[in-house]
Amino acid sequence: MRRARMLGMLMAVTLALICTGCAPNTFVKGQSAGWKTIVLNDTVKGDYTAAWAKTVDTIARDYDIEMLEKESGYLRTGWKYGISGGTYNRYRGRITIKYSDTEAPEEVEVKTDANWLSDPAYGLWVEGFDRSFNRDVYVNLSGILGRTVPTD
Repeated sequence: MRRARMLGMLMAVTLALICTGCAPNTFVKGQSAGWKTIVLNDTVKGDYTAAWAKTVDTIARDYDIEMLEKESGYLRTGWKYGISGGTYNRYRGRITIKYSDTEAPEEVEVKTDANWLSDPAYGLWVEGFDRSFNRDVYVNLSGILGRTVPTD
């Protein structure tokens, strides 16, 4: 009887550990990815309307846009859950984009954020960024808007 009880407790603990998991190893806790600059390619350089439209179209394909302010050149997505293969309801990321020049832009700035739900019972999110998500967003936008596509 005692052995069955111990086995049951061991299985419960193991199941709890499997269900809670941990953040992906690409998550960098407590830091910001910082802003990355993309130098615009010749098709959109100097034409804010074209650059803005291409930016919004590119982002809207894969993300819900939470804040959009063309006049100031600011766009932020809502949180997208399950980035970089993380547990769907416990790992999320978002993108922020800003054009500092809304007349004749030569570049656009991009930043990503990621959060890990460390304690679902209390809703505690750990802030940081995800190296893989950050790279993928930057490379994707650079390939569409930029002069060159980064290789790393």
